[in-house]
Amino acid sequence: MSYYTSVEEEIEEWDWDRAIPTGKSIKRSLSYKYGIAHEGVHLWIIRENSGLPEILFQHRAAHKKLYPDCLDITVAGHVPFGLKEHKINKEAMEELGIYLDESKLFDLGYIRFEEKTDEYHHREFQHVYLMKDNRPLGEYRFNDGEVVGIYAVPLNFLKELFYRDFNFEVDGYDGKGAIRRLLSRKDFHPLLFMESMNLYMETLFKAIDELFTKGSVDVRFPSIRGDAL
Repeated sequence: MSYYTSVEEEIEEWDWDRAIPTGKSIKRSLSYKYGIAHEGVHLWIIRENSGLPEILFQHRAAHKKLYPDCLDITVAGHVPFGLKEHKINKEAMEELGIYLDESKLFDLGYIRFEEKTDEYHHREFQHVYLMKDNRPLGEYRFNDGEVVGIYAVPLNFLKELFYRDFNFEVDGYDGKGAIRRLLSRKDFHPLLFMESMNLYMETLFKAIDELFTKGSVDVRFPSIRGDAL
C-alpha cells in the first residue's frame, strides 16, 4: 500500500461527508497533511492449496516511509487524478507484474478508512476487490521497488491470529526463488488487527468463504452513502 513516493502524485479530492468525488485534484502529500479524503483501490488475491484457501500478502520494502517490511494487502494504492478505468489493473501491474481479467474480480464495494497520527491524517474511500488466482508464486514480478516479495498465508492461520499470536510457516517468493518463512502477528501490517478494521476484515473473510463454498460472492460492504457508487 503506497503512501509517499519520490514523484509527487496528484489524486482526486472526495467529499468525506457525502462520499463523492469532487473533480478537484490535490497533491498526495497535502491530502495526508490536511486529512483530505481520496479514493484507494485494494485487491485481495486468494489461491487454493490442497482444497483450502490461502490469501496472498505482498511484502512491503524496508525503505517504505510508512509500515516498512510488513506483509500487506495483495495489491493496494491510490487512484491518480483523472484515471477513470482499470484502476486496480494499474496497481496490479506496477506491484506484482500481472494483468487482470477484470471480469473475474468480485467487487466488495467501498469502505471508509481513517487513520490519524501526530504525523499525518489519512482519509480514504477504499474500493475493495477479491479474486481467485492459482498461478505459481514465481510468476509474480515486483516492478516498482515498493514490493519485494509475496507470501501465501493459509486463511485459517490468518483468522486465528485475530484471537491469539503464534508462529507458523508459509510459502513465499522473493523475486529470486521460492522461500519458506516463519511468521507471527508482528510481521503483518498492524492496522489489520485494529478494531477500526473489524468490518473490513469480517466482510473479506465472509467473501472468501462464499467464493470457496459456492464459487460466487454476494456479500458487500454496507453502502457508504444512500445510493451505491
